[in-house]
Amino acid sequence: MTPQDLFGFKCFGDSRLSPDGTRLAYVRQYHDLEKEKSYTDIWIYSIETGETKKLTNSGKDRSPRWSPDGRRLAFTSDRSGKSQIWIIDPSGGEAWRIPTKEDVRGEFVWSPDGSKIFFTSQAFSKSEEWVPYPGAPDDDRARAVEQANRALKSKDEKPKENGKPNDIKVITRLRYRMDGQGYFGDLRSHVFWVKVPDTPPGDTEEPATQLTVGDYDHGLPDITPCGKYAVLSALRREDADYHQKSDLWLFEVESGKSVLLYDAPGPSHGPQFSPDGRYVAFFGHDSARSVSTRTDLYALPVADFIAKVSRGETPEPLTLRDAVNLTARLDRAAGSLGGSEPRYQGGGGVIWQGADAYFALTDHGEVFIYRASRQTGNPTPQDATTAASGNGESWRLDKVLGTPGRAMGGFDLKAGVFAFQASTPETPEDIFVLKDNVETRVTRENDELLSQLSLGKHEKFQYRSGDGQELDGWLIYPHGYESGKKYPLVLLVHGGPHGAYGSSFMFSAQLFASRGYAVAYCNPRGSTSYGQEFMAVIDGDWGNKDYMDVMACVEAVAQRGIVDEDNIFVHGWSYGGYWTVWAVTQTDRFRAACAGACVSNLHSDYGTSDIMWADEHEYGGKPWEKADLLLERSALSHVANVTTPILLLHGENDLRCPISQSEQFYVGLKRLGKTAVLVRYPDEYHGLRRHLHRVDRYKRMIAWFEYYRNQPKS
Repeated sequence: MTPQDLFGFKCFGDSRLSPDGTRLAYVRQYHDLEKEKSYTDIWIYSIETGETKKLTNSGKDRSPRWSPDGRRLAFTSDRSGKSQIWIIDPSGGEAWRIPTKEDVRGEFVWSPDGSKIFFTSQAFSKSEEWVPYPGAPDDDRARAVEQANRALKSKDEKPKENGKPNDIKVITRLRYRMDGQGYFGDLRSHVFWVKVPDTPPGDTEEPATQLTVGDYDHGLPDITPCGKYAVLSALRREDADYHQKSDLWLFEVESGKSVLLYDAPGPSHGPQFSPDGRYVAFFGHDSARSVSTRTDLYALPVADFIAKVSRGETPEPLTLRDAVNLTARLDRAAGSLGGSEPRYQGGGGVIWQGADAYFALTDHGEVFIYRASRQTGNPTPQDATTAASGNGESWRLDKVLGTPGRAMGGFDLKAGVFAFQASTPETPEDIFVLKDNVETRVTRENDELLSQLSLGKHEKFQYRSGDGQELDGWLIYPHGYESGKKYPLVLLVHGGPHGAYGSSFMFSAQLFASRGYAVAYCNPRGSTSYGQEFMAVIDGDWGNKDYMDVMACVEAVAQRGIVDEDNIFVHGWSYGGYWTVWAVTQTDRFRAACAGACVSNLHSDYGTSDIMWADEHEYGGKPWEKADLLLERSALSHVANVTTPILLLHGENDLRCPISQSEQFYVGLKRLGKTAVLVRYPDEYHGLRRHLHRVDRYKRMIAWFEYYRNQPKS
């Protein structure tokens, strides 16, 4: 198995069932490593006949969404030079574009009657009187407008300019950039809608109807069954940057009039109307523990509120006491799905079927699909642990789909038919259909490649940390494993810290297993899917229980007698990078280490990372309040202790964990005469995107570990 094999896999995802459950549309992604390009097309699978056919051919098509009557399929594509919505007959034929001046960002949604499509795009929403800041130069507003207009144009639309454009960045917001997105500038995310014509409208681009206004960001809406109102997530207040919350707003589609529907205590996102319009289901939490707060699924009764709005009233917004927390008693994160590498994005969110809401929930690293059903009368005693009640309503929760040992990466449900993506530690993600309790595998294009690769078998195990805490770990045995032999061990540490490993396919793990390494990974305290307290216990205490838990995983595997004790290696990315650089200052257990996108200085990370709120809470406080704690839990403060050779990998444009974090640790190591190498990836954010860079990451890790594996330990 080679690093290049990462791009030999086909990826499948965003699977969507037709309203009658007879057909499945999905995206197939493939790669050209030499050209460093990835391509996506839309395919259709007939659940009745088992036939699969390719529907689109541009290599630039994604996000298939069925019309409510199932006669048409909409998708987004930038085959015209910018992202637009296209329509095609799912039986075949030529696709045609709904031309809009706006660039379609992300997903979109049909109106229930199929007459409109709603989407989000960027827009300049400043008033005529607005100036960037008091005391700005007289021409500074013109600069901001020019930059906004240029940012809204596609590459093909941008004229060739004489000289360089004004690229000065003027920052006045607290939150002004985001990793993977860059600097916000003066644009905001707004909701637009466009009528769907019956026939191709031609190529003349017209402005779509803008639903939302104001200098605020807005999420993708869902539409009431009657089509009159849209519900969406937004924080429409001047001091939005200073709050870790987002409310739910109700907009009248035709007039654009808005009213605050739900005054949230924390984040709220992904709202979905029930088919009868009585409820809005959404994910959120009360923000009591900042980003360490477990995400729950809520059902908000909205029928009376909307009736009042329809009568011209302005009712008081609903609050947390009006919402039913459907998942509180389960104490597990709702809405999360398993990750896999490689993979294409999955569907998910809340899916209503009649009075029942279906959603994903992760428990001990395993993903399951649950059903929340409204109940009449009181729940029976045996249902008490899976029933939620509030506002006079009772709900029963049942686990309906999911198997331990197989990670689900997305799902859809229509007319009693499930479609879902799933992988195991030994098989990458494929699409499956479940109908009448019979499961059918839809995609199998990676079988030939898999048959040529040397993969390792896996095992999930439990172990105890130093203080007795029970934890989950996974072990990938080296390919060709023989009992009684000892093998070098690679320890992998996940990011977050509120991420979680599970039973998904991990290319990096199998890459090392194919080369004769055992690979171990675990979910230490701080990981999601084990409950609120488990997740939040490391807040303000990084490098303590989490460090102990991961080291205990190493010892648990070593006690099996399969590990070459002189050749134990470690790699982590993001928080896993923090753990790695922290570990090499605390122990000489590792033969060599590789830290990706690390944080080595919690004090200086503040204000340079795009997630300031998370840093304040998770690190233990602000640098002017908790300087001693932040420095004490920073690897840089203990750099003199390092004896382990370390390879540092970092994207130069990383806004989550800025490259200065690796630079500081690297210079400290080199100044002390220690063994360290820093690799910088140009034009990369927190996660590497370029094919060349992703291959290079694995090539360097392999070469680094192989070199020290074959060197005598001093």
